[in-house]
Amino acid sequence: MPAVLQLQDVRFGYEPDQVVIDSLSGELAGGRLCALIGPNAAGKTTLLRLMLGQLEPGRGVLRLAGQPLGRIAPRRRAAMVSYVPRHGQVSFAFTVEQVVTMGRFALSRDDEAVEEAMAVCDLAPLRRRVFAELSAGQQQRVLLARAIAQARGDGCAILLDEPVSSMDLRHVHQTMQTLVRLARSGLAVVVVLHDLNLAGRYADDVWLLHRGRLAASGPWRQVLTAQRLGSVYGVQVHRLDQSPAGRPMFCVEVDATLKTARDAEPHRTATP
Repeated sequence: MPAVLQLQDVRFGYEPDQVVIDSLSGELAGGRLCALIGPNAAGKTTLLRLMLGQLEPGRGVLRLAGQPLGRIAPRRRAAMVSYVPRHGQVSFAFTVEQVVTMGRFALSRDDEAVEEAMAVCDLAPLRRRVFAELSAGQQQRVLLARAIAQARGDGCAILLDEPVSSMDLRHVHQTMQTLVRLARSGLAVVVVLHDLNLAGRYADDVWLLHRGRLAASGPWRQVLTAQRLGSVYGVQVHRLDQSPAGRPMFCVEVDATLKTARDAEPHRTATP
């Protein structure tokens, strides 16, 4: 599949002397699910906002479907890229159905797209519930459905920031399988994950972000190695090859990791 999102030597900082994304280049193809992983404050959310056009890079170029991102009109960009934020912020007593319908706000009305999105995300029984009264996991499913409804038509990419962080176990895997199906339909799917086992189980490609740079990127087999993950995250990682799906699973050597952290702390001299 051709590249949907292209980044060339992208650099960004919220302040001139505080670089968050530095010299980052890469391509995201349609038909593939890319897991964006890395430690806290590595720049993952900022990178998504750059891909959305919410932030403008200080250097470099981002292209969406071959066009410079900044030159695409907002309404057209909304038809091409949909977004699932980490947390939902919906004012007033909007129902689940109304929030999902908001995905079509900048586009043509499509009741069928709204119904299908709610069905995919297991929301039909909640359609008349007030969004603000739902659990955090339920709200995440509503935001995903809104993005799916938005992607109907000219959608070519969907970006998600920790979309399963508050979900129960069943809905975590149901959601990840939905994202795989969206990728197989031709979308470029980029999802921020903290669970390495989810990345190992579902991703086609992985971008490993560290201090604003790509420590590694490519097919999951190349990126998800215990040595590389341990180096970036600062922990001792073991890879387990016992998954029935033939995908890797990882565990952390907790005692060794905590000991390393204690040894790295500065020694304090007791005050008499």
